[in-house]
Amino acid sequence: MPPLRLLRTTAIRLALRYAVFYALLTGLGLGLLYWATSRYVDAQISAGLENELASLRKIDRRQGRKRLLRILDNRPNTNPENHRFSLLIAPDGHKLAGDLKGWPRPLQADGQVRNVWIKDLLIPYPVADRDGYWPMIATRLDDGSRLLLAQSVRQAEDLQEFILSTMGLILLVIVGLTLTLGWRMGRRMLERVDLINETARGIRQGDLSQRVPGTGHNDEFDELAAHLNRMLSHIERLVDGMREVTDNVAHDLRRPLSRLHNRLEVALLEARNAPDYRRVLQASLVDLQEMIRTFNGLLEIAQAEAGSARGDWEIIDLSALVREIGFLYQDLVEEQGQRLCLAIDPAVSLWGNRHLLGQALSNLLENAHKYAGPGAEIELRLRQGQGECLLRVSDSGPGIPATQRRRVLERFVRLDAARTRPGSGLGLSLVAAVARLHEARLSLEDNAPGLAVSLTLPTQRG
Repeated sequence: MPPLRLLRTTAIRLALRYAVFYALLTGLGLGLLYWATSRYVDAQISAGLENELASLRKIDRRQGRKRLLRILDNRPNTNPENHRFSLLIAPDGHKLAGDLKGWPRPLQADGQVRNVWIKDLLIPYPVADRDGYWPMIATRLDDGSRLLLAQSVRQAEDLQEFILSTMGLILLVIVGLTLTLGWRMGRRMLERVDLINETARGIRQGDLSQRVPGTGHNDEFDELAAHLNRMLSHIERLVDGMREVTDNVAHDLRRPLSRLHNRLEVALLEARNAPDYRRVLQASLVDLQEMIRTFNGLLEIAQAEAGSARGDWEIIDLSALVREIGFLYQDLVEEQGQRLCLAIDPAVSLWGNRHLLGQALSNLLENAHKYAGPGAEIELRLRQGQGECLLRVSDSGPGIPATQRRRVLERFVRLDAARTRPGSGLGLSLVAAVARLHEARLSLEDNAPGLAVSLTLPTQRG
């Protein structure tokens, strides 16, 4: 995988930003820790100097000068780099005791701890990096003598250097881990994106069966892959449907177009009287109306399957719609000696497309009226359920064999018994498309006798 391509990924860019952010945040936290530790060490040194100076003054007052001199001359010198130095100067300026060789000039004998620059010549022992500011405290004793205590800070400086090096190491580890994780995340994300790109290239080359592979991690990429695969399946269905429609149109419209062409050609071969021309035009008009119905049916199905049917989606009073269409068909059914019974629950509503649902219901009633036969009983039922409703059209006609029920939902499929009647074989195809669009369950069942077509529609918005 090219490094430059990986550096352009969102994961790497986020990793760099987070690395800078965490470095600043960690640096601030460690800086505060370093400052607090240094203050604590300085406070401990100052407190130690103050306590020891007070103790030495008390010894001088209560036990005498000789005792003080013995203590100062016999101070242990086990670790010069952490040694506490002392100096006792008489009122006339000569040295009485202590291990410092002289009095630092800037230091005042006022009992306050101060950081004073100490020169190498004042320190009797070899101490690494002796030049520097040492914490010192000095005071005047009762006879005017001056007593000084000084603390070597070499050990404190070692501690500070250790803290600084530890802070640097922690920062390096945090930044390194952040960049490493970002790099790994970038590679993983890019690999998943490459899978999607590979699928897209296959689809662009015409293979609509390509699908984005999942990893089984159930992460956001698997969720995206699932949505893309559902979209691709839908697109494949639409393209297959378009190809099927094209083939069916070419097949089913060839006959009426040929008939229309032959009829007009024969009519033009010789002069005819007005009634003959009228009969030719009427027959041609019947063929044209059949073709228009076919095209309109195909358009309705294509719009339903694509989800772009005319009419807005809204909350529909399904009870009112079913009752309205049922009343429209009652007179037509009674003219054929049939009987239409309505059983409609009130106040059934759902989210859907009013035009398509009305067209689907009209197709079901039209088929029942057309194929059930004279004297048949037709029932239109709407029942409210838990989170769904049942729309059912049943008749007492000859019905459809169980082996043919799935097939009649396809476009242009007409059973042998229906070929003598006008129609294009698109009615139930539109019903199936509307059912898919509304996420409804469509079933064709035996009504014993007759056929029962049921639509189970969700009444709650997803």
